[in-house]
Amino acid sequence: ARTKLGLMNAFLKRLKNTAFDDISIREVCRDAEVAQKTFFNYFPEKLDVIAYYLQLRALRMIFEARQAVPEGKYLARIQYLFSQMGKELSNDNIIYQIISVLLIQGQKPKNIDISEVEKQMVFPECEGIETVPSVRLQDWILECVKAARKQGELPAKTNVEDVVISLMTILCGTLFATRVENIKDREYHYMRQLQILWQGLGARQ
Repeated sequence: ARTKLGLMNAFLKRLKNTAFDDISIREVCRDAEVAQKTFFNYFPEKLDVIAYYLQLRALRMIFEARQAVPEGKYLARIQYLFSQMGKELSNDNIIYQIISVLLIQGQKPKNIDISEVEKQMVFPECEGIETVPSVRLQDWILECVKAARKQGELPAKTNVEDVVISLMTILCGTLFATRVENIKDREYHYMRQLQILWQGLGARQ
């Protein structure tokens, strides 16, 4: 687990100043003090490192959303997660580089297996986080939207896939728009865009 996390951190450190395609796995392994073949044991492709990092970030937010919002309030869980993102991503430059990489690569990140040990090691302060399933953020959002429709928070005729695309558009689009306009309060704009979406869908919260 330490080796896998060490490789991820070494890779992300280089991503801050180096284009994704120009990152040398040999140099990443030198930074992490492991043999080059070790990298590919954990990450068959370079993009898998990005997927791993994103899932770890999502894991923490999903854990906190589940802790803060009771079962059965699925739209509120989505809203809580977006609120946390608005706070956490305000000064996180690496996330902009990662989104750019995903756009350029044109690939959907894989679902990376994260062990209980890794979860506990990365988030020792989050008691019970090892029980939270590790999934891609968009997959978690999809399940929440499905559950919200089943629960009656969304009309029965709601197109789940359309809602997920709208939510991912809000997630990434608001991030870029506030960055370009140099707006610091991303949380407000996330909440405002969600409010508009829920109203348009006829949501009941």
